[in-house]
Amino acid sequence: MSILVIADVKSRAVNPTTLELIAFAKKIAKLKNLPVYLLIPFKNIGGDSYCASDFKTYILNINLEQYNAPILVNHISKIIREVGATYIVGLHTPFTIDYVPSLSVGINAQCITQIHSLETRESVTVIRGSHSGKLDQHIVINETPVITTILPGSFEPYTISEMKNKNITTIDIPEVDKRVNCEFITKEMTDKSLDEADVIVGAGKGIGSQENVSLVYEFAKVFPHSAVAGSRIVCDYGWLPYSKQIGITGKSISPKVYIACAISGSSQHVAGIKGAKTIIAINKDPYAPIFNVSHYGIVADIFEFIPQFIDFVKENRDITFKS
Repeated sequence: MSILVIADVKSRAVNPTTLELIAFAKKIAKLKNLPVYLLIPFKNIGGDSYCASDFKTYILNINLEQYNAPILVNHISKIIREVGATYIVGLHTPFTIDYVPSLSVGINAQCITQIHSLETRESVTVIRGSHSGKLDQHIVINETPVITTILPGSFEPYTISEMKNKNITTIDIPEVDKRVNCEFITKEMTDKSLDEADVIVGAGKGIGSQENVSLVYEFAKVFPHSAVAGSRIVCDYGWLPYSKQIGITGKSISPKVYIACAISGSSQHVAGIKGAKTIIAINKDPYAPIFNVSHYGIVADIFEFIPQFIDFVKENRDITFKS
């Protein structure tokens, strides 16, 4: 028995959040006394820098441009059988969830997705959100094999202290599996204002319409060095450009302050804001999941609160917000 960590891919390289997967796996390994293995799914994504001395690494001898989910599942399954993996760990991102369902069926394993916490007292218990994040499910893993996908930003990254290239095994891939030529088309998702802002104000579906985005911009102007962002659905509706989308399929942010306006707080959005030093949520639903991760919560209708707040600041011009 063992634990297999499958590295994630982002921007044609190993996703640095893969280190969180290793940290997650190490906690289980300590309880179950199991070895940990790392699988780099492509040879041209810079996987060598993730090969630590305390676990063995496998690299599939195939380029990212030759990606094909069935082929990847086939070769991952072989490695799972070779190392006797009973726990398979991946990151909950578009890349991983593209092939994980097929992998689960192929090896007859249960699949638990969107995990944000782990308990390893007497047994392995994984925790994930349910009911739109308003409740948490505590799932005790009594049967294996099991595939788990972890929400980015949920665990402290593992620190690689010593590299050991001798611990790398390259898996040859038949030429017939290399005939796929996959072209990756990436939309421009960057917004420098989100990287440079000290305060980011996020707009959620609860703002109601594109016309109401202006209210969020007026609110952001109150704070120095600020910027406006949005949840995925706001960008899907076209109320804000995708360059301002926050979440798993958007951008991860780390401002000094993040203010969520009428955002319910899906797990995908929360994964993108965990780097914020302070999170403030404004929502009229007292049970909104965003309050579970916010440092300060304001239960109020933004259409009442924001104008009152802006008027208060205007009337008290001696108030200054220090970044």
